[in-house]
Amino acid sequence: MSGPSLNPIRNLHDFIDDLPPSVRADIDAVSRYRSVVAGARILRRGSLPRDVFQVQAGRVKYCSWDHEGREEVLTYMQQGDWIGLSELFTDLPASWDVVTLSPVTVRVVSRRQFHDLLDAHPALSKALLRVFALRFSLHRLFGLDHSALTLKQRLIKMLYFLSFSHEKAATDAQPINLKLSQEELGKVVGASRQKLNPALKALQHEGLLTVRVGGVILHSRARIVERYGHLLGLPTPDKA
Repeated sequence: MSGPSLNPIRNLHDFIDDLPPSVRADIDAVSRYRSVVAGARILRRGSLPRDVFQVQAGRVKYCSWDHEGREEVLTYMQQGDWIGLSELFTDLPASWDVVTLSPVTVRVVSRRQFHDLLDAHPALSKALLRVFALRFSLHRLFGLDHSALTLKQRLIKMLYFLSFSHEKAATDAQPINLKLSQEELGKVVGASRQKLNPALKALQHEGLLTVRVGGVILHSRARIVERYGHLLGLPTPDKA
């Protein structure tokens, strides 16, 4: 029996891929493109963005700083991911800075034009509703993790979900190269590099990943689901 379908999480990122060609064409028609240097802010915490953005190339992070000046990272995004969707609907200022980690190219669509697209295309509205429902579920689950899960368990979940925004063409059985340093991973799971390293080594010993300089190679999502599907809220595949 085959494993569970992982498409819902995959489509959390580049959700317009599955829209009808006419909808994608209308999005393209109102899009413009911008190049952004590394270290720049695409969104600034406390400001109301006038546009929504889709990353075409490069990497960004959602980040903030606590009262002691320590950086907190919510997540990392790259090609296909959208920025500013929540603010489009809430009319609330951004809660996080979105900072480029490399030179980045973004698609830019104005708020007014995006609202016009939503009015014209129910399929786009439905796709976004699905995105927000998935985001809500994931944020709720990750919000409970610090009190309910060990560092190793939090790391497994984060690596699994981050894998969907890396090498998007990879199948669930293929290796995936996550180009995230241990320092970057530590920020999203709330641990120092010194505490993170033993957890990574334990997962490497289990044959789930290989730690490399500047990144981690997941041997496959399917292998993670087979061993830790219960932790991810997914059924484990039946073994022959």
